Amino acid sequence: MLFDRTFHPDEANQAFTTGRLLETDSYTYQPQDHHGPTLYYAAAVLQRSAGNASTAALDGTLLRCTPLVFAVLAIILGAAALKRITGRLTPGAILAALLGTAPMFAFFATDFIQETLLVCFLMMMFWAGAGYLRPGPKWKTGTWALMFGTASGLAFATKETCLLSFAAAAIAALPFLARRGVIDKIRERVCVRDAIMVASGFVLTAIILYSDFGRNFQGVYNAFVAAPLSYLHRGVGDATTSTGANWHVHPWWWYASILFGGKSIYSLAAIALAALAATHALVRGAGRATRFVFLYAFALFAIHSILPYKTPWCMLPVVSALALAASLGIADVMGRKRHLFILAALFAIIVCDTQLTACVQMGRNPDATDIPYNYAAASPEVKELAEIVASAMSSATNKEPQTTNHEPPFIAVALPAADTWPFPWYNRQWEPNTGYWTSFDDLKRLAETGIKPTVVIVPMEEGHLVQPLFPHLKHTKRFYMRPRIPERSVRGVRVRVFW
Repeated sequence: MLFDRTFHPDEANQAFTTGRLLETDSYTYQPQDHHGPTLYYAAAVLQRSAGNASTAALDGTLLRCTPLVFAVLAIILGAAALKRITGRLTPGAILAALLGTAPMFAFFATDFIQETLLVCFLMMMFWAGAGYLRPGPKWKTGTWALMFGTASGLAFATKETCLLSFAAAAIAALPFLARRGVIDKIRERVCVRDAIMVASGFVLTAIILYSDFGRNFQGVYNAFVAAPLSYLHRGVGDATTSTGANWHVHPWWWYASILFGGKSIYSLAAIALAALAATHALVRGAGRATRFVFLYAFALFAIHSILPYKTPWCMLPVVSALALAASLGIADVMGRKRHLFILAALFAIIVCDTQLTACVQMGRNPDATDIPYNYAAASPEVKELAEIVASAMSSATNKEPQTTNHEPPFIAVALPAADTWPFPWYNRQWEPNTGYWTSFDDLKRLAETGIKPTVVIVPMEEGHLVQPLFPHLKHTKRFYMRPRIPERSVRGVRVRVFW
């Protein structure tokens, strides 16, 4: 199952941030290391409801249930928006089938990162926007405007890349605004009160969340000033101002190779979804909403492709937009070209069947290296390493205390900082007695102070140097911290473990 796959280094990092939030009951937004706080607040609520109040007590499955809840909510909001636009339930059902079976959506819906929450709040904006255009008898335009502003604030408080989605939506709206008389109609329709409601919902929501509910306004400054500059540098691949940005710099066609590559069953499912959206969004007589959503998806895809910094999870908003366009396209076919509906329905069934096959295959081996979304992942061997460490540390607690500066048991890890993850997550119960350094020379100084660790983990090429420093370590084994993926020219980070 996807819940059983090895924790990604990013997931582990986010989990520790959640743990600190639970332990200190506070959060300080740092744009260089983390994204917006909505994921952490939502996860903290679920963890507290289960009685977990520390990093060591965090439940990994419950952490991954957090984005899953928002994935389901995203489909519901998208279906509600389609119902308001078309007046029918069928487009929403099609959206649930297409998006619910999309392998990329299923994979990242159980990944403890922000993208699924971002999709949810973007869907909420789409729903509120549809409600504003067609308010109905219950809710007035002001209420919809406030919800739209709040949704945009939640999206901004989730991940900074929401600005790309906002820009894509503005680009998609340009052809409609260029029509004669449209600007005059907007002036007649949109009142000052509604504009104030949108702005208030956005600003207040962002300020409340980024300031940790009014306890730290430095986070607000970071969100509105420091973060855009930081992520601008990261987007263009400037590694000098963004840690690790050069690792994720790819050519402009890299996203297209993931979505439209012909060798992977996961890519075939994506291209089928995209083809369905393109075919029915561009048919003659398609509705304005269909054309807008398709233009939005195309613009967002183009923006992400232009930026050198790329990761698969950044494509989740694009895939969800394609699913919206596909659902609206089928609805247009039903209303205008009934003789094509059978063909469109058959195509949709084939798409869902292909995607379900991919999801089943992905669930059988969620750590498989041929899954294009399993990007920059950790090796499953990390779990085995964690079991060995836990066994060694448990044995050490039953022995005589060592005369050192640290109470046993103690783990010494000498690895580059980025290669250490997700090791801290799998050994979080030993967190107070674990030391992390970035070079073997640090271990030399550790030995000189008389500290005798129970477990030592070092890069493979420096493993032969450990035994002279810590002769009491009798066992040794090799592991990979990263998977070995020859077809992607990615070498696993080899480590040697002593205990």
